[in-house]
Amino acid sequence: MIRFGMPSAVSLVFDAIDVAHWLVEFYPYIRSYLDEPKSLQELRADADARRKGYDLHHIVEQSAARAAGFPESLIEGPENLVWVPRFRHWQVTGWFMEPSAAYGGLSPRKYLVGKDWAERRRVGIDAFRINGVLK
Repeated sequence: MIRFGMPSAVSLVFDAIDVAHWLVEFYPYIRSYLDEPKSLQELRADADARRKGYDLHHIVEQSAARAAGFPESLIEGPENLVWVPRFRHWQVTGWFMEPSAAYGGLSPRKYLVGKDWAERRRVGIDAFRINGVLK
């Protein structure tokens, strides 16, 4: 950031403070993104320990599952919940919206319309593998 009217040394100090503040705020998200892929068991174990830089993720997408009439006990059950790095979570969410040859040119989200829980779970787990969350 350029601060007009300030001597350059003072401006550099303020810029360094801005950068340090940014790093303190975003380091947990950057660090979590660099996590090695984990097993599903490890991701589930992490579900009990909320940490900055991670988001709770539903293996089977919760909105679509609710719209399809699946029970809350499945949607919010421990088998469907894992903590994943926030930026990986965003990648997985984006992946669900992108058309794919693997799903006949449909996005995974569109492909899953009308599918059973097992197929939705399989695709959710595939999303983790493809996006570097799951071993």
